[in-house]
Amino acid sequence: MEPHKTDAGELVVIEVAPQANANGAPSVLRDSLRTALDQGYRCLLLNVTDLSHVDSLWLGALVQGYVSAIRRGGIVKLLRPPRRLRELLRVTKLDTVLEVFESEEAARASLQAADHKRPA
Repeated sequence: MEPHKTDAGELVVIEVAPQANANGAPSVLRDSLRTALDQGYRCLLLNVTDLSHVDSLWLGALVQGYVSAIRRGGIVKLLRPPRRLRELLRVTKLDTVLEVFESEEAARASLQAADHKRPA
């Protein structure tokens, strides 16, 4: 689950592997988010398209990563979550804090719109 750089400046896409629910995956997720923040990225877009299973440890790592990003002036967004993950986000009310996008372009546009709203 290595982040790959995109051309949107502060936006990085972190590809979440389908087997991201395996042992140690929550720590890999936390480490990937932390690494991206340390590298100066402020908008972390998690591509969870192929994620097949999410457990409480994974959700905990996601929340921890979200809080870390917020504390450092960043944000975590999700790209194309599968139906089961969307349901969990709704049940846990995480859908009220985590933005979900269907395309990387829409996430970039959202970031650019937020930049325009920031005071200079």
